[in-house]
Amino acid sequence: MKILDIVFKKLGYVKLDAIKEQLNFAPTVGKRLDEHREIVEAIERKTSLLNDEWHVSHLSTQDDYLMRLFFMAHGQWPDGKNVRALSERVRKRPTVLDECQLPEYRKSNNR
Repeated sequence: MKILDIVFKKLGYVKLDAIKEQLNFAPTVGKRLDEHREIVEAIERKTSLLNDEWHVSHLSTQDDYLMRLFFMAHGQWPDGKNVRALSERVRKRPTVLDECQLPEYRKSNNR
C-alpha cells in the first residue's frame, strides 16, 4: 500500500474503485435496478397496491436511489445512450413511477 493511500485512508477517504467494487457485488447494481422495476411491473399488473400514492411514492424513491447507485458505479444513467456498452440490461422505468426526481438526474436531462 502506498503512503498516500495510507494517509487518505486515515483521513476517511475511500478510493472510487473500492466503492464501485462494493456496489457491484452479486448481483450488480444494474441487475438490482432491473429486478426492482420488474417487481413494480408485476405489482402494477397483479394487484391494486399502486392505487395508494404512498406505495407509488416509496417505490419511486427506491428506484431513484438505485439509479443514483447505478450512476455512482458506472458514471452514467441507466437510460443513457452508452449503457449498452456496459452489458447491463436495465428495463425502462415503469410509467407508474413518473420521472426520476434526483436533482442531478434532472439537471443532466435539462428538466
